[in-house]
This record gives sequence, structure tokens and C-alpha cells, in this order.
Amino acid sequence: MLISALAYSLFTVFGKNVLEQLGTTDVLFWRFAIAMPVSWAVVAVRRMSGFGPRPLEVEWKPRVLAGVTFGFMAYLAFAALDRMPGALYIVICYTYPAMVALGAWMLGKPSSKHIWWAAAVTLLGIAFTVPEVVKGTDDAALIGMLMTLGNAFIYACYILFSERLMAHTDDTKPAGDGFVAAAWGFSGAFVVGALLSVLNGDLSAPSGAKYVGSMIALGVISTVVSGTTFFLGVKHLGPAPAALVAAIEPVLTLIWAVTILDETLVAVQILGAALVIVGVVWSQRVPNVTPPVPEAPAL
Repeated sequence: MLISALAYSLFTVFGKNVLEQLGTTDVLFWRFAIAMPVSWAVVAVRRMSGFGPRPLEVEWKPRVLAGVTFGFMAYLAFAALDRMPGALYIVICYTYPAMVALGAWMLGKPSSKHIWWAAAVTLLGIAFTVPEVVKGTDDAALIGMLMTLGNAFIYACYILFSERLMAHTDDTKPAGDGFVAAAWGFSGAFVVGALLSVLNGDLSAPSGAKYVGSMIALGVISTVVSGTTFFLGVKHLGPAPAALVAAIEPVLTLIWAVTILDETLVAVQILGAALVIVGVVWSQRVPNVTPPVPEAPAL
């Protein structure tokens, strides 16, 4: 999940570059047009090496459906960013770890108390990483806020659904494989990108080394690497802890803003970053359980 968060946090840098030249639907289309064949190539290489199930051996339809959901979620994120400040978008969007914990509880998989406390600390830290939220803002459109909350809700559902996909196994289907799940998912997301491009009536391609390189990096690093390790992380951690670990993305985004985009941090952002890290580490705490002392055998 840390690798997933690291790869996806670079989305801000790559995305900012390509959006200078392309529109929202263009970026959406090319992102998954690159990610889909790269992901399937990885699956093919693993199969030739004897790893992983055959793609059609798994239940591919729910994985494609998850990808379709992810594609619409990505579009909704861009649409929300067009209507509200990016800082406020980050804070509202990253309410999803709490939504995941609540959803897991409603589905009969309750989270321990330390997960809820870790979620609260993480959300507070995310808010502090954006000074505009602490000071208050007046120019955020209501429609943008509703879109962002919808984006967070869909992402929470996506995480919960992904955990079930990775955990599924029966007598005829193999257990979930993160690489195959990601490939099917990117195929579904590509369908969404292609459909929206057709409806938009125009498709532009990136040109120039800066924009082509950023688009490839967006499709490979911030999509294939991030998406595949996401499935693997959810499989091993479970939905609520995985969501909290992924919430370190705003902190990493701040690091790239300082080191790559040449921005500066204020004291409250450093405090917020520290709180997010504390919350993430706290979410992974395993309670100490004293093993029972075995009774002496009867003589």
C-alpha cells in the first residue's frame, strides 16, 4: 500500500503537466489506453514464468465492473477539481478512510477501536496539510463539494469491493490475483475513457517530450504500479487499514510540491504531515495478546 500511495501521489505532478495541453477526457482516455496493454503485458510475462492464474480462470466480470467504477470515479475527480480549490478537494476526498471503516462495520467486518482513532488522527492531519481549510474558504462551489463527496464514497465502495475480489475463492475459481485483477480493471476503465471520448466528439494526443513523457508516466507509474500494488495491499491488510495507509498520499504530494514544483511548506502543514504519519503507523498496530499458558499434562 505504501508503494501504491507513492506511485499515485506522483499523479499530481504528471497530471498537472498533461492537463496543460490536454482536456479531461483526453487525459482519461490516454491514461487507460497506456495502462491496459502494459498491465496485460505484465500478466503475460508472469504466465510465461509460471506465476498467476490464466485471465479467464478468474471471475473477470466483477473485476471489469470494478474497473468501470474506477474509470467513472477518475472522471468525477477531474470534474470536481474544475469546480473547487484543489486544497479543499484533497481534504474532502480523503474522508474515504473513515467511510471504508464505517462500510466494513456495516458489512459485518467491524474495525477495532484503534482503527477508528487512527482514522480520526489521519483526517485531522490531512486537514492541517492544507492551510486554506484551517483558515476557511468561500469560493468552493456546492456542486464541486458534492462531486468530491461522491468521489470519496465511490472510492470507499471500490476498496471494500476490491477486498472481496481478492479474498474470493471457490471450488472452480482460483483465489484473487492482484496482477490479473488490475489488468481486467484497467480494461473496464479504458471502456469508460473511450466512451467519454466518443461522447465528447474530439480526442487530442499529447505532443512534445514533456507531455508525452508525463502521459506515459501517468499511465505506467500512477496507474499500473499504483493499481496493481493497491490490489495486493488490500488483499494482505484488509480494507480499513489499507485505506488508512493510502491516506499518506497527501503527505507525499506535499513532498513533491516542495521538491519538484518548488513550493514551500508552512508550520501547520508539517504538523499535519506528522499527524498523518502517526495515524498510518497507528492503524498498523497489532494489539499485544498474551498467549495462553498450556496446562501441565495429567499424570
